[in-house]
This record gives sequence, C-alpha cells and structure tokens, in this order.
Amino acid sequence: MSADERKALIKLGVAAVKRSYKGSTIDIATRALEYPSVFVSTGALSLDRLFSGRNPGGVPIGPRFGRTVHIAGEWSTAKSLILDHLFRSVIVDLKGLAVCTETEGTRDPHFADAIKLPLDLLTMQRPKSFEEGFDIFEAWHDAIRKEDEGIPILWGWDSLDSTESEKSAGKAFTDSGGWHYGGGRAEMLGAGLRRFSGISSKYPTTLVMLNQTRDNVGVMFGPKKRTPGGNPPHFYATLEIMLKGSPRPDGGFVRDAVKEMGLTKEAEKRLGLAYIKDAGRVRGRYIQAKVTKTKMALTFDTTADFYVDFQKGMNPWEGLQERLMFEGLLGTGSDGMSDFDMAGKKFSNKTDWLKWLSERLNKGEYEEVGLGVREEEKPDAAVLEA
Repeated sequence: MSADERKALIKLGVAAVKRSYKGSTIDIATRALEYPSVFVSTGALSLDRLFSGRNPGGVPIGPRFGRTVHIAGEWSTAKSLILDHLFRSVIVDLKGLAVCTETEGTRDPHFADAIKLPLDLLTMQRPKSFEEGFDIFEAWHDAIRKEDEGIPILWGWDSLDSTESEKSAGKAFTDSGGWHYGGGRAEMLGAGLRRFSGISSKYPTTLVMLNQTRDNVGVMFGPKKRTPGGNPPHFYATLEIMLKGSPRPDGGFVRDAVKEMGLTKEAEKRLGLAYIKDAGRVRGRYIQAKVTKTKMALTFDTTADFYVDFQKGMNPWEGLQERLMFEGLLGTGSDGMSDFDMAGKKFSNKTDWLKWLSERLNKGEYEEVGLGVREEEKPDAAVLEA
C-alpha cells in the first residue's frame, strides 16, 4: 500500500473519531506535534542557551503547545529571581499572561521592581494545598481560554517543597498520618501533573516548578542530592535544571573591596574585624546550572554559569563566553581574555567582542553570528517531509 493510500486511511480514521468524540485531541502527527520556537527568557543568554540549545531561547511556551519545566537548587541560587525574569519575559516580550503560585510566603516585590516586572499584570495565588492550587489554576485557565486560545500563559509554582497536600494541610502533626512521609505530595503531584499535561498539550501554557535540593545522607553510590515531591516532577518535566553555587572562588560570591581601616592586627582582633575585613559586602553571585533532563537540545549533563546582581537582577552577558567556548563557537587566546574569534570575525579583547555581539543581537541577527539552531540539532528535512 502506498504512502498516499495510508494517509487517506489515517484521515478517515481521525475524522471518524472526531465525529464521535467531540473535543478529542487525535490528529496526524505532523499537525499534533511541533518544534518549540517561542521561548520565555531567563534574562541570561548563557542560561537561555543551556535551556533550549539556541539564542533567542529559554523556557519553551509555543507557538501552540506548552511544556513542564522543573528547576531545583540549593538556597540562594536565584530560583525565585529566574521565575521573576520568566514572568517579565512572557508579560512584556510576548504580551502574554502569568500566574504565580506562591506558598513559601517569602516573595516580595524587590526583584520585581529591579527588573521592571509589571506586577499589575501578574496574578498571584496562595493556596492551602496542592489540590487547591491545581483547581484554582484550572478554573482561571479555563476562563481565559474561552476568550483567547492563543495567548501565551506561564504558570510558576514557588515552591513544591513548601506546599502541603490535603493529607496534612490544616492538621496537627500528630493527627496527620501522612505528614511523616511527605504528606502525600508525590501522589498529588502525579495526579496534578497528569491533569496539567492535558492542558499544555492543547494550549501555549507552560508550568515552571521551583524546588529545593536536599542532601542524600548516607548514599555512597548514586545521586548526592534529592528533591522533595517524589518522582513526578522528574517524570513529567520536558526540561529539568539543577542549580548550585559556581565552583569559582568563594562559591561564586562577588564582594566589594573593604576599605583599609588602618588598625593594628591586635586592634582588628579585639574589635572582631580580623576575620571579616576581607569579606566585603556581597554584590552578586555566579551560579551554575546543570541540565539533568531535556527533550529540547543536545545539552544533557552540561552546565553553564550565570551571574546575579542582588540589586539589578540577572546579568545578560556573564557566562556566555564560557558557554560558547565550550560549544566551540568562540575562540580566544591562551589567556582567555584576548584574541577573540567568532563567526569569522577577530577581536583583540572581550570588550570589543561583546560590543560587536550586542549590536548584532539587538538587530536580531542570531543566525548570522552562529547562535541560532546548530546544524546537528536541526530536524531532518526528509523526516519532516515524510
């Protein structure tokens, strides 16, 4: 039987199912699947590239279908700030909508104001449990989709570890039989993410879940870190990122220089300044992101550094040089700070290279400078045609 005859049979079967089962999602794979080409930016070019394997990139949200993304990490690794940048990108860049489910009770408008996130366009919800959070979002989402099926929507959950299930919510510790075992979070997350996968497979709606990491005490073989909430966040995620402090000096912290106080060593010790005079005020931190699961790009088990300024938010450029050098797209001299070579252009120093690159990117010339989809990651045209 020829390919055309088989295609005709498939169309016949699809049409029959749609007549009998209204609202079903059955369709030919060429229409039912898509390569994401609309992304929500994290604010850092290196992180966007690690997420999606390209620039512009970041968290996938369309054009037609969303995804589920799991971001976990240690404390002070900018998880909430990344989410704020994602909210800003979907609201400002994509003219979409965003919902923040916040159960930690620690979020404030500090970073939102610093990065100019329009809070009047951000919906906040603080549910008492996982069940309530999923139900509230679904009711909100259904109301929006009745009016607009194509607007990009980003749902951010901050965070999984601080959210309870109905098994333990509102109960005393001694009354909650499931409290000692995580209160049924894994079970509820599995059910909730199964429900959400039906939403993301129909609309450009993406869920970004923030989580914390815990030490796997006593483990000699296998992962040294684990994440609360069981396996569902790992199973349902299209993309999973783990964050930790950069292996750079001082855990990646960048500090102000301390002014010389002119004291003797004895006076510094007596005043308690001997051990802190070289510490300085922390201005920002380099953080390392590692891909532990991806269906997006050839970035599995690779890393990228990015830099967070605690007053201004994400630095878009820091970490990009190292990432491009790792991919072989950027060459430098032996000192790593001179004789830059990219896309057939040569630059004597990093400043000149960054100036040239920023001018190109401001014009949208990502493909021209080699930051678009790489040849080995482009879909096979023959496969697509078939």
